[in-house]
Amino acid sequence: MSPLSSRCVTYFDCLRFLLAQVVVIGHGFGFFFGYWGGFFPSKAPYIQSVAVVGFFFVSGFLICRSAMANIRHKGGDYMRYYVDRLSRVYVTLIPCLIFVFLVDLLFSFQFSDFELGVNLTFSTFFKNLLLIPSMPFGTMRPIWSLMFEWWIYILFGGIVFFRKNWIFSAICIGIGGYYTFRVNAKGEAGHLELIWMAGAVASLVFERIRKYEYSRYIAWASLSFAIIIYFLTCDAYNIFAGLLFSSGLLFIAVHFNGSEVSFDSRVSWCFNKLAGYSFTLFLTHYTVLYWLHKMGASGAVGLFLAFVLANIIAFIIASVTENYHKHVSAKALSFIAGIRERMPAR
Repeated sequence: MSPLSSRCVTYFDCLRFLLAQVVVIGHGFGFFFGYWGGFFPSKAPYIQSVAVVGFFFVSGFLICRSAMANIRHKGGDYMRYYVDRLSRVYVTLIPCLIFVFLVDLLFSFQFSDFELGVNLTFSTFFKNLLLIPSMPFGTMRPIWSLMFEWWIYILFGGIVFFRKNWIFSAICIGIGGYYTFRVNAKGEAGHLELIWMAGAVASLVFERIRKYEYSRYIAWASLSFAIIIYFLTCDAYNIFAGLLFSSGLLFIAVHFNGSEVSFDSRVSWCFNKLAGYSFTLFLTHYTVLYWLHKMGASGAVGLFLAFVLANIIAFIIASVTENYHKHVSAKALSFIAGIRERMPAR
């Protein structure tokens, strides 16, 4: 499997950053313009939910490529896969949960009409920490999608690395499959696991289409049909629109991977940094928007203030947490390797 070109890597960094911003703006419209239950979703689908669909596709694509590289170059180390996933999620999730708890607790003393306070309990905290499908903790509403995605990670790892440790993998397939298909797929978001799987399949066929000459035309056609279906149905989780949207994102990647267009190194560096706090922004922005709205912010000024503040807070938190997930993963894998070396040979 050939590595993605620098142009394609920059494209995915840019995509992750933009999708996160769309989620913030979509929730901002709801809070500061009163669009929930009115314009959204009666006239248009929730744009933040469409962005989540994009996130699931990108996740499936990149994680499958990473797993295949693991198998090809490192012999299929299932421990590496799960440590990488644990580090990627929990290095960000734990600080974000603490941030939400502290902010919600602080402002709950000032506002008696904190309707989400009923979920600010230790029981909900630990369920969210373990990513067991449940009510979100306080104002961390977006965590529902991570609860969905996490069990796809578990299921996928169990399937891909089954031959390396079949007992452990069978447990992962059983638990991951239960939460993915039995629990999460019955929610309002529908079958987002199919979008994730489409991303995984796309990563496998990418080598065959990576230099396809008409990729950009297919991309625009797919995105155009997706937009039409989205507006006809006003359903952000329409599976046909989601698959067309995913197809559009895929063929844009194909175009960037094979085109002669090059990005300035400073542009690539910039988008890499911006994408580096997208996960933190996704988990914390709702808290910022919620409390600013409670304090009376509204309209364009409220949206602008919330947008800027949410990004600044997420950037600061991520600079000491999310940005170090690879370092934490490397340390954990080194520690595990040391334990394995000291174990007596069988």
